[in-house]
Parts: sequence; structure tokens; C-alpha cells
Amino acid sequence: NMKRRFGISLPSDMVEKIDKLASILRIDRSKVIEQMLADSIEDRTHLLNPHKCRGILIVVSSGKNTHIISEVFESYGECVKTRTHYHSGDICIDIGIVEAESKDILSMKRDFRRLKDVKERYLPFQCVR
Repeated sequence: NMKRRFGISLPSDMVEKIDKLASILRIDRSKVIEQMLADSIEDRTHLLNPHKCRGILIVVSSGKNTHIISEVFESYGECVKTRTHYHSGDICIDIGIVEAESKDILSMKRDFRRLKDVKERYLPFQCVR
């Protein structure tokens, strides 16, 4: 696969973290960025292809908006097969097993992303069709 070179600007602290990661993994900075971008592109484009998907949705929050997170999960009731809630220090972690059309999972992710102090991550584990 042919490679192309281009320039990007990143905050210094981010470059330091990339350099540290490259050192630990014993690969060069370009390879670290290439692997991170490949993972990110796969994560972000997977749900753009219409299909039914099963996966795990992890939602981490500051704990101040637990009721709103519950409301979002409940509004996608048919998509969320089961859910658990866990407290770790001052953060809340919600883990949901999801089975739905990719457009519905993408919509749910967007709803969580709109909330303040909330991070979400969807990990697909099976494409049904």
C-alpha cells in the first residue's frame, strides 16, 4: 500500500504522549499515529454501513448527570438488551449490551456525545447482517 506524507499540527502535550507511547511500544511515531488513525477510522465508519450489529456501549460520566444517561438508555429500550451501572470513585460507568440497526446505534452514540462530561465508546462484536 503506497504511503503519502503530509503535515499536521498537534498540541505539544499530545506529541509528548505519542512519543512516550512510541518508546514503550518500540515503534516510530509515524507507526503509532498510523495505528491510532486506523483504529479511529474503523470505529467511526463501522456504523455508517447499514447493518444490524451487536456490541458493547460504554458510557463514562462525572456522576452529575446519571438520570440523563438513564433516560438516554431507556429511550433506546429495544436496542439495549441489558445494562449495568458501576461507581468508581467520583465517576459513573454504564455498560450496555446493544443489538440494533447501525443507524440506531449511531444515533444513541450521538445522544450520549451531546451530554456534558460524558464519554462513550462502542465496541462491536458481531455484525448480524
